[in-house]
Amino acid sequence: MAIVFVHGVNNRAGAAYAAEVASRKRFLQRHFSGAGVDGKLLGNPVGVTSPYWGDLGVTFNWNMASLPKSKLQALGGAGGTDEAALIALVRDALPGEIGPEPLTALAKHDFRAAVDVISELAINSAQQGSEAQVAEFIVAIAEYADANPQPDWIAGIQNDQSLLTTLEDKVKQQSGVQSLGVGAALGKLKMGAMKLKQAAQNLAGSALDKAGDFASTKLLARSRASLNETLGRFFGDVFVYFNSRGDRSSPGQIPQRIIQAFDDAKAATPSEPLVIVAHSLGGVISYDILSHFRQDLHVDLFITVGSQVAHFEEMKLYHSSDRSVGPPNKVAKPQNVARWINVYDEVDIFAYGLDGVFDGFDLDLPYDTRTYVIKAHGAYWEQADFYRRLRARVDSL
Repeated sequence: MAIVFVHGVNNRAGAAYAAEVASRKRFLQRHFSGAGVDGKLLGNPVGVTSPYWGDLGVTFNWNMASLPKSKLQALGGAGGTDEAALIALVRDALPGEIGPEPLTALAKHDFRAAVDVISELAINSAQQGSEAQVAEFIVAIAEYADANPQPDWIAGIQNDQSLLTTLEDKVKQQSGVQSLGVGAALGKLKMGAMKLKQAAQNLAGSALDKAGDFASTKLLARSRASLNETLGRFFGDVFVYFNSRGDRSSPGQIPQRIIQAFDDAKAATPSEPLVIVAHSLGGVISYDILSHFRQDLHVDLFITVGSQVAHFEEMKLYHSSDRSVGPPNKVAKPQNVARWINVYDEVDIFAYGLDGVFDGFDLDLPYDTRTYVIKAHGAYWEQADFYRRLRARVDSL
């Protein structure tokens, strides 16, 4: 287990989370097996472990009952928070009306964007026992879209159900496998697509639509639920971590769990490089561990994505933070970290760059997830192009 992935905020156990973990593992194995890092080679296939700490995160006694009811909910029939956000993405990506088949309309305009929406629908539709099949499907369609950004067969598709069936067939033909094994998972995905279609139809012609407020920037502004829930859990998990992290002599439960995963990976593959990939608050936690709790742990490659490492250093919130270090000086990279790559999407409101705060990192890279503000924070991990580009950057070190 030479790659350890540390998740960020707002991750809670369930079928959707398990599907995300499984798909991310497949992507990492496909793109990083055999990679050379700091003079050593990762295994083939490379081991990937994902320590879970979401059960130690924030809880809300009234299940966010304090969140105001949105105007969209008051209108009725707009679908759930997930459907509303995806409808907004589809509408914002299209030059004209959505029409009766939202996924088909989007696929004909931007196939890769449609695949991103389909991947999100697949995760939202995942059920216990189907996680591996959903992950296989997500990885396969992402790789297909990467190789076929606008396939010719899209022109003949007339509806969303046909789009999903044909996409599965085309992916199987390209990969040479007889079945993706999605089975019932594809049926659940088609049901999710039908819900998306119904939600779009219910909003079409509404006061919001006629006023031009169907575009994602306005639709999501009116529907606070998606943004507020995300922000609420983000700050909640941040408060929980910093209030309970402990110190080097007595680490809290969250750092204990992550440290154990690092040590286990190191012990399992002592001849391979140790690669830590951290998302969002996972980067903050990992940096805190490497700069304070475990300065003795050598990490060959530290990859932070959509993270707030520099932001929290500006606030001097780490155990290792030194208030005497400020501009024009910068904070040195931890000595036990050989290489450090940071990736951010400028649209991702939770993502921060390193440059301007840190010295000694290797790369501080922008990446365009081609999506909207809230979705951008997790979209990195569903896109084959992200892993391909990241691998190329690792090879360039």
